[in-house]
Amino acid sequence: YVGEVVNSKNERWEIQFKGAGKTPFSRSADGRKVLRSSIREFLASEAMYHLGVPTTRAGSCVVSTDTVVRDVFYTGRNVHEKCTVILRIAPTFLRFGSFEIFKSIDRVTSRVGS
Repeated sequence: YVGEVVNSKNERWEIQFKGAGKTPFSRSADGRKVLRSSIREFLASEAMYHLGVPTTRAGSCVVSTDTVVRDVFYTGRNVHEKCTVILRIAPTFLRFGSFEIFKSIDRVTSRVGS
């Protein structure tokens, strides 16, 4: 979460970066986003917006000179992919998953919230 702005229509929009690095919400991942998934997110979010589906929108996509190793097809063949950062905008980023932090210990999986 970066902050929020109010546009000329007096609408409030929240701003966040996706792929900028590890956060408390990254779980065990490195928090980096790669170009192929960023392009997919950008196109999908814009398509859903223009179809009238309430969703986040991708404000920009910046490609870094950094690379990360990913197993694209889960075959054990790792490749270096370019990192990207997406600027997301939405009226709110509050979602059902936001409340998982309050989840108690699951008796089957032993997982807790957060």
